[in-house]
Amino acid sequence: MLRQQIGSRMATLSNLVETIAGVTGLPAATVFAYGRFARQAGVIGQSGRGRSAAEMNIADAANLLIAIGGTGVTREAGSTVETFRNLRNGRFYDFQGADFLAAGISFLASHGVRPGTSPGARGVRIQGDFGKFLEFLINSTLTGQLANLFRHIPAAEIPSDLWAQWINEKDNPHRHKRMEDLIKEGLIMPHQPETLKFGEHVNVEVRFNRLIPSVEIEFLRDWDGPQVMGVVTFGPDRGGKANGAHRLQLTAGFTQHTLAAVALVVDNKASPSAVATLRPVEALFARQFSAAKPGDRSAKGA
Repeated sequence: MLRQQIGSRMATLSNLVETIAGVTGLPAATVFAYGRFARQAGVIGQSGRGRSAAEMNIADAANLLIAIGGTGVTREAGSTVETFRNLRNGRFYDFQGADFLAAGISFLASHGVRPGTSPGARGVRIQGDFGKFLEFLINSTLTGQLANLFRHIPAAEIPSDLWAQWINEKDNPHRHKRMEDLIKEGLIMPHQPETLKFGEHVNVEVRFNRLIPSVEIEFLRDWDGPQVMGVVTFGPDRGGKANGAHRLQLTAGFTQHTLAAVALVVDNKASPSAVATLRPVEALFARQFSAAKPGDRSAKGA
């Protein structure tokens, strides 16, 4: 079963540290240092030790991830959380047509993160700050809304044996066709929703730019290679980023697996040692994708 038998024990900062260290590979001492400085700054719940230790919530988990993603200096954890949580100017950009735009807006609206303008060259404006958005994104891994976003967007790849056959045929016309055309001709089939896997067929990447405080959340699918379907940004507007594109970039990031791991531990659905194996995370996502109804997604390209 997905739910681990961990009793009524609440999630503490130590649990979050163990969880993040386990799924990211960061040394536990480093993650703990981030947490200690963040707690001293008051951006993570404070209390005593042992039975009186503070119970962690999604906001605490989000803040610890922000600290780790936003700075390489542990003692700057508190100020980094304040800076990144308060980033605004949120925008949602669609790169692959109306299908993903509609799915993305529905995904945002389903959790109250409502777009404030119509789509245009500068994207769809997202109300609120990045801190609340990250909390929503973490929660969406538990509710299944993140998985549901990808159910309506085809993901596909050319099987290796079929591609090898085409390569060996010098004048094979299929080698240069678009994925959409290959699907329409019945040469390949998109993955069914219940077979989708995060990290293999679809992916979400949350990237922190440390030099110019900003965040990009990319939504990707396998379309015979990674393809960015859309992006949510917080921080400087697109023009400001473009003007500074020549500058050195220092980034750090997480995927949906880290977000789901902390969500499961905070919600008392799995222990830190269990999520370190990623098995509870994979089981969670598999159950969410398998809940898709047959025929709920068109086979046409986005």
